[in-house]
Amino acid sequence: MSRTTTAPSADEIRQAVAELVGFHARDIADDANLVALGLKSLHIMQLVNVWRRAGLTVSFKELADDPTVAAWAGKFS
Repeated sequence: MSRTTTAPSADEIRQAVAELVGFHARDIADDANLVALGLKSLHIMQLVNVWRRAGLTVSFKELADDPTVAAWAGKFS
């Protein structure tokens, strides 16, 4: 996962998730439940930590409540 100081795009979120769950980013739909694809709570915490270190405000609860690329991208826009 690359570090960024701007909010991640849907494609960047998709790529970050793909790296964690072993999917190709192109195979992850915007509305796919990321937990059903294999994303674990530990993975979500890893993403929260990466994005917080990049200066973004995001919480585990926000991401876990609606684990889709579309929902996560909306939280950063």
